[in-house]
Amino acid sequence: MQRAQLTSRALLAIAILYACLSPAVCVYEAKILSFLEEFRMRMCHPIPNLGLPALDPLQFGPVATELNNKYLVDFTGSIDNFQLHGLSDFDVPELSLTPVPRLKNTINVTLPLTHFESLYTAKGSLAYILNLAGDGNAETSIKNFSILISFRLRSVSPLAIYSLEIELGLGELWINFDNLVEEERINDFFHALVNELGVELLGDVWDYEQGTVVSKAQAAVNKFLGQFTLSEIIQIITGGGSEGESAPIFEGVEPDCKLEASPTN
Repeated sequence: MQRAQLTSRALLAIAILYACLSPAVCVYEAKILSFLEEFRMRMCHPIPNLGLPALDPLQFGPVATELNNKYLVDFTGSIDNFQLHGLSDFDVPELSLTPVPRLKNTINVTLPLTHFESLYTAKGSLAYILNLAGDGNAETSIKNFSILISFRLRSVSPLAIYSLEIELGLGELWINFDNLVEEERINDFFHALVNELGVELLGDVWDYEQGTVVSKAQAAVNKFLGQFTLSEIIQIITGGGSEGESAPIFEGVEPDCKLEASPTN
């Protein structure tokens, strides 16, 4: 009799497990989407409990940088008053998460339109042939950006992800950097080239750098996840309270960032 009861419980546990494999049933997709919606409504404010500054617009500067690889680029530059708009317009058309080891988790995030504006300087040369004379306004807009992330989860301690894959998609790119290249005709040609072929060029760059970026991203994520258990991560995302509660993560941060976009009655 005892063996039969144990068998029944085991079969019930297996049945529950397989029921959890369908999207938005047992793996908190609905709560995560609710969390992201609350997050979106607060992205114009700093969120202290997440250690985040205001993200829409994202602002920083001044920042200075330099690069000299002797043969290709000899460059010094700066950015000031940088503002990136549109991050809070994100959508999540696909979200499939499971705590079951070895099963794939998938997240797809899309941004219909993002654009940044900044003051910049860029001095130096490209291959010692083209002189950079940048000094003025810089603007870039990106349409229909998407990022598809898939990974598998190791739920035993330390919590970690593996087999991370990242796919990027880009619909349209437009740039305008005042006086980037010293020769005006070449400057116009450069902008026309990037605005015509920028999507393909960035795709080639991503294909070349993807392995390095994915490896560093996975290491950074695992360094963060290693501080928590799976249940603690779920509590962080869902706010640790009852259904519909957002505290304590968003405590003191008003959800008023998208009110101007709401339809009026």
